[in-house]
Amino acid sequence: MNLFYTPPENIQLPDIYISGQEAVHISKVLRHAAGDSLHVTDGEGRKFSGTINQISKNNVKLKSEKVVTEEREKPYVVLCIGLIKKRDRLEFAIEKATEVGADEIVIFRGEHSQKQNVRFDRLQSTALSAMKQSLRLYLPKIGMVSSLKMLVEQKKEERQTLIVADEMSGENPNSSDEKIDENILLILGPEGGFSDNERALLKNYSAIPYSLGNKRLRTETAAILMADRFKNRV
Repeated sequence: MNLFYTPPENIQLPDIYISGQEAVHISKVLRHAAGDSLHVTDGEGRKFSGTINQISKNNVKLKSEKVVTEEREKPYVVLCIGLIKKRDRLEFAIEKATEVGADEIVIFRGEHSQKQNVRFDRLQSTALSAMKQSLRLYLPKIGMVSSLKMLVEQKKEERQTLIVADEMSGENPNSSDEKIDENILLILGPEGGFSDNERALLKNYSAIPYSLGNKRLRTETAAILMADRFKNRV
């Protein structure tokens, strides 16, 4: 089954409008025509099944015939990743974190991050493609902040449990998983790790250190493991 996306504002039931690259893919790549059936999500938990009644190169109009609403799975996981130098590795982390169900993904510039420009539109496109490929109905929010301090200060009012993967913590409190709330902020440093100032900041905000074992993992590998472990806990 192919799953397509259109933003919520394009849904005016029973009519659903698809435009841009999604419409081009439907009309020119897949060569759909009027009368064909499609499945569309709004990225906010709804899947619409319907029939095409108008189609052109850049626009598709669908008449909805069935709506399925999926409740968001708990816990609500915000994955925070220190900026990764290589673009393909950062996009890989975004892709896989989306597939395992991260609800939000925030990129922050750590004190040890190497300076570089970030194509925010590419990160959003990567998340969108991963959502459709994995048949998920929630599109994760993608954000970026200029420092770890800004990140935790923005999130401190949301009553989230802060969990940090830090190989230098020397602690392994994984047995305390049952104390973790339904809203989780997972924080992973960049390739250069956290600075002493960032570790002090996290300690001040009562972040819980979490061990991923005794091997040093790349940031994107740790990000995927953390997102999967906490989003899909049983």
